[in-house]
Amino acid sequence: MRRRGSILLTAAILCAAGLAAAPVPAGASDDVPPQPTGWREVFSPDGTITRVQIPQQVEAAPSRADIRAAAAAEVIPIQDTGSPDSRFDLVIVGDGYTASEMSLLRQQAQAKWNEISATAPWEKHRQNINVWLVNVVSHQSGVDNDPTQGVNRDTALDMGFFCGGIERLLCLSEPKAKAYAAEAPGADAIVAVGNTTKYGGAGYPSLATVAGGNAQAGRIAIHELGHSVGGLADEYYTPGTTYPGGEPGQPNVTTDRTGSKWSSYLGRSTPDGGVIGAYQGGSQYEYGIYRPSQDSLMRNINKPFNLIGLSVMDHAISSEIRRAAPGRG
Repeated sequence: MRRRGSILLTAAILCAAGLAAAPVPAGASDDVPPQPTGWREVFSPDGTITRVQIPQQVEAAPSRADIRAAAAAEVIPIQDTGSPDSRFDLVIVGDGYTASEMSLLRQQAQAKWNEISATAPWEKHRQNINVWLVNVVSHQSGVDNDPTQGVNRDTALDMGFFCGGIERLLCLSEPKAKAYAAEAPGADAIVAVGNTTKYGGAGYPSLATVAGGNAQAGRIAIHELGHSVGGLADEYYTPGTTYPGGEPGQPNVTTDRTGSKWSSYLGRSTPDGGVIGAYQGGSQYEYGIYRPSQDSLMRNINKPFNLIGLSVMDHAISSEIRRAAPGRG
């Protein structure tokens, strides 16, 4: 079974591809470091994002029983548009769904894909994206600490709220989730949905978690795909902090107050409102680093991508759609 292992598509690849309508911002590189171990993003229903440090968690590799269960999991095509060799492949795994709740998992996974594919630039490429659902079966229904702390459930991926003491932070076992996702024909991005209606989610280097039964939580996945697919930096910041490093590799932040990194976009109207410029604050720092727009999806999950993020994501997705004929669905 083919494994591409392209969970992180970097801006260097995008620059090589080139843009048809406008170039990818200059200065992008493949130096996109993952978040430090122990840091997680926390999302609020109003769209704001904060970054918190939680106790370091050492996750054990999947046991033999976990590997056997993953190998036996059924893979359902939510959308099969063609060979994974010429498609972008999104994998959805679930947690906290019992054998009798596979239809609920299918319904909630479909709803999350519908939301993702309705946003730019995903909607542009929808007909050339495969979406695979891995039917992960848990012994018990629901996730840990839902609705309150102290509620424990026996689930396949160990998903639960109050991760690190943060109520809406929805964590899981990343190695287990990846083991199940590996059963899909291809995996360019992974989203894990939990059997809960409570708002919450989290971002990992290789995947995003979201509450499967919460209508607002899908925006969390869209933001996290900005990281894992496009290599985009966050554009929000922690007040009072100053950026300590050199020019960052991510294409949507810069230490240059003139914004020359995205010079061809300066002054242009942007989907998230206003115009492209150089606005101080980004990548979790308030001073010494600049972002392209006042507010965008990488700053507030209720906003769309700005022009920079849109272009980067467009080419990150299309770079996986090689020799793609028109899709079937």
